[in-house]
Amino acid sequence: MTKAATICGIPWRLENGGCAALPLPADKSIAAVARAHVTGLLPALGLSVRDVDDITLMVSELATNVLQHAMPGDGSTGAELWVYQRDDGNGRDELVVKTFDTLRRWRPAAPPGGDVLDHGRGLEIIELLTQGRWGHHPSRSRLRSPAVRGKATWFALPLPHTVRRRHVWRVDGPHAAKDLHALLVQRGIVHLAPRDDLDMTVLSGKGGLTVWCEAATFCWTSPREAGRIPVTDITEMCERVVQLCESVD
Repeated sequence: MTKAATICGIPWRLENGGCAALPLPADKSIAAVARAHVTGLLPALGLSVRDVDDITLMVSELATNVLQHAMPGDGSTGAELWVYQRDDGNGRDELVVKTFDTLRRWRPAAPPGGDVLDHGRGLEIIELLTQGRWGHHPSRSRLRSPAVRGKATWFALPLPHTVRRRHVWRVDGPHAAKDLHALLVQRGIVHLAPRDDLDMTVLSGKGGLTVWCEAATFCWTSPREAGRIPVTDITEMCERVVQLCESVD
């Protein structure tokens, strides 16, 4: 079932800049369920048949990777599938697909006597089809309350120029920062307290991370990095902040 709850009064739908978050089972049906989830979301994006085939193949590989390498001993994955859009840094939107699991470390090496090529073949397929646009990072769940710590493994593909998001997020600085704060609290990031500073709302807390919004752009600084992304990419901004917070804990 898709997480259909609204966030800050905004529906989760992809075309509105939201993130579709869906649960994945802890058994061999995980790949088929992941494929069914994502194919149900793609028709609105105007993708070619080839792109749809590539995406469903890679989603299947991500889900299989969770089953093979991130299954806790009790047989429950807590796995989730996330799908959203973001700016690729060059003025074009891309589709981002992530699987979340509760194993914080990256997948183990091939087992003794195992076939190293078979062990990593799914990720090699993703590397080839995305031209290197994939990776993994620490994160927190979206569907559990309270949120659970783990990691996200992702890939991204460019969307056709004809696909345009309907930006319904509030883009003025104070409201955008407060909306971001609400999203972070849902993910269990509660130590970034909002404060008003020189006509802007600033989020700051432990670890030296500071986030603010100006000129319809989210900006952040931390001991690890600094950056800027459009305020319409609030879903991506939330994920970046969660990643930074998880990296220092």
